[in-house]
Amino acid sequence: MKQEMKDLGDFPGVVENLSCCFYITQAEEPYELLYANEEMLRLFDCRDFDELYRHVEGNAFHVIAMDDRARVKQEVLHELAERNDRFDHARGHLFTRTSRIRYADVSGHIVKTQAHGKVCYCTLQEIDIPLPGVTVDRDIRDYVISHLDEAIENHWIKVYYQPVIRTLTGELCGMEALARWVDPQIGFLSPASFIPVLEQVRLIHQLDAYVLEEVCHMLRQRLNHNLPITPVSFNLSRYDFDMVDVFHLVEKTRAAYQIPRDALHVEITESALAVNDDAVYRAVDRLRDEGYEIWLDDFGSGYSSLNILKDYTVDLIKLDMGFLRSFTEKSRNIICSVIDMAKELGPKTLVEGVETQEHAEFLASIGCGRQQGYLYGKPQPLVGMLVHIEADARRIEPRKWCHYYDTASITIRQTNRTSALFDLHEDGYLHFLYVNKPYRKQIHALGYSCQDVEDMFNHPKQSDLAHTFREFIDQARQSGKAESFCYVENGDYVNIHLRIVCEMNQHLLIHSELENTSKSAANLQRSKLDDNLRYLYTMFEYISLVDLEHHKVESLYVHDPLFQLEQAAQTGDLHDILLSVSRTYIYEEDQEGYMAFCNPDTIAERIRKSPYGRLEHCFRMRDKQGKYVWQECIVILLNNGREKHTPLLLTATKSIHAPFVLPGSQEA
Repeated sequence: MKQEMKDLGDFPGVVENLSCCFYITQAEEPYELLYANEEMLRLFDCRDFDELYRHVEGNAFHVIAMDDRARVKQEVLHELAERNDRFDHARGHLFTRTSRIRYADVSGHIVKTQAHGKVCYCTLQEIDIPLPGVTVDRDIRDYVISHLDEAIENHWIKVYYQPVIRTLTGELCGMEALARWVDPQIGFLSPASFIPVLEQVRLIHQLDAYVLEEVCHMLRQRLNHNLPITPVSFNLSRYDFDMVDVFHLVEKTRAAYQIPRDALHVEITESALAVNDDAVYRAVDRLRDEGYEIWLDDFGSGYSSLNILKDYTVDLIKLDMGFLRSFTEKSRNIICSVIDMAKELGPKTLVEGVETQEHAEFLASIGCGRQQGYLYGKPQPLVGMLVHIEADARRIEPRKWCHYYDTASITIRQTNRTSALFDLHEDGYLHFLYVNKPYRKQIHALGYSCQDVEDMFNHPKQSDLAHTFREFIDQARQSGKAESFCYVENGDYVNIHLRIVCEMNQHLLIHSELENTSKSAANLQRSKLDDNLRYLYTMFEYISLVDLEHHKVESLYVHDPLFQLEQAAQTGDLHDILLSVSRTYIYEEDQEGYMAFCNPDTIAERIRKSPYGRLEHCFRMRDKQGKYVWQECIVILLNNGREKHTPLLLTATKSIHAPFVLPGSQEA
């Protein structure tokens, strides 16, 4: 229905021919717009009061754009209550009927009328202040709004791509799609010139839908020509969720081009998710449920980062480039903490703003999964970006490797312990994916480089160490648990722990820790090792260190990896561990004697009473072929119970090649 403007005669004391814009509204809810002068109509591009009334939906506070409306309303109502029914200089953005953006200063006061009760008489003065933090010329703003449809139709808006690089391999593992406006009349428009404008007037969904369509079209063309593709991330504005059904838009566009869902990653800014809108929750959850990755953009740029991680499930967090812009010790510590936190919670990590080799090496050292920045390339049209990547001798990561390398990155932790990741192909080729500083230092202390280690493992004629290393890899693969072994290197005793992290595409991802026990204060002192172990290593096949007080068993040397007590001893009581070993490996008729000999409650005292300072026992143990062979076990008390961690036992076991029969038993 046509809305009639109230008669100005109902508002005594108001002068009609004022040169400024003014309007009159109810002083209480619903703040209905009652009157507006000609200047007000011209400012809002309205032909009459009815058009203005419909534009602001009858609510006078709606003359302020949505972004500023709540703030301005709060300021106005507060001042009216505190300043005797007056308010001054409330500033906010306006949007006209034709979607032009204006900035204005509003003042007003309440007056009593006979016809309408209390009303608020307001003056509005346009001022030339840009959006916060953004300098956009008024004419540019108007041009952007009035020419958006034409720019989309004529492809004046181009999609540029910025590379995303896999930290572990240096390969291209993704691209971010970014809009650039190249106008035939005014030339190149920076994103800061048109994206804030389109967000203000709620037209950003048109741009984002266009970028998504262009991305899907590009991917479809490459697939049609059997060219490799890499996942593309595209940005959604928080206003998209108000204007369109985001899930329907993404799914409809993807389906039209038959693009796999894992080729599209949805980037949503931290500020968008901080709104706590039910529509955003539903759309994000549905996108993830259907197989799209959700990336949290600009993480750390606002104040709601941790709440967002609590309230939303995201697949990747993208750290704001501000952390690298000021590359101080404090910022490095923050980045480390965020990366470690993400790995504990589950999301993958990407840091943008990488501009120097120092940035890249630091991020590699802390296990950041992916990197993006000018070091690897600025946003460019697709062809230019791919040429740049090729010129840098970078490959495009095959999609099937995405999960493998993501898993590898998540495995890397900040630690003072040695840590390395190996990649082992089914053809036997093994190489380092990652080595931390403590691991590299230990390798160098043993007289090797990492390249030397790779060469040793991949040499056609394998050394004994390489052969043992591969045997324990097989054992860890079969057991699904960590395995360890010890070897002698230049007079030092080196302990290696192995764990299979992931197996796919005929590759094994192996995590390894290395410890020179001869130099470790946490293990036996070297003097004790020198007197006993050098002899034992030449005579025995299994040597273990047993801490009776803490129920820990550490394997110091295994010549032939039949069984490992150490990993079983990480949890549980020694009685249970020994019982499990007895039932699994010891010949049935020998099990009772084996358990009595190994009884952890009495063994230390029995050794002390022994005239030889040790205990010996023979039993039959199953080998890898399932046959039972005679074994001789010797147990020594190392510290005689006088040190803090007491008592420590050294156990050594060897095969008896000559026939040997226990009294009262039969030879197996």
